[in-house]
Amino acid sequence: MIRYRNGVLNGKGASLLDGYMEDLATDRIYRLMIAQRMRHSEHDRILDDSGNPVLHTPELITQIFDEELKKILANPARDPGTPETFREARRISEAMVVNQEIDPF
Repeated sequence: MIRYRNGVLNGKGASLLDGYMEDLATDRIYRLMIAQRMRHSEHDRILDDSGNPVLHTPELITQIFDEELKKILANPARDPGTPETFREARRISEAMVVNQEIDPF
């Protein structure tokens, strides 16, 4: 989501990321899937690789976005953009997930 949103901030409506075309619809699906996990994780068990239940809290979402941004910034040649636009893309993406925003515009 961060890499797609970075593309949007740099004027792209769609981006080829890791061999897959990502656009607004893909971004919306990802955001809503995570928002649904947040909403229902107390009732529907989501397990980690060890089989332990994971509650999808806003704190967990922040941690995941932090980790993803760190990976992106560690490999600057992968995507065009500045650290500032990636940080802004991360901020926007996380806010949309946590606030369960369907339409980013």
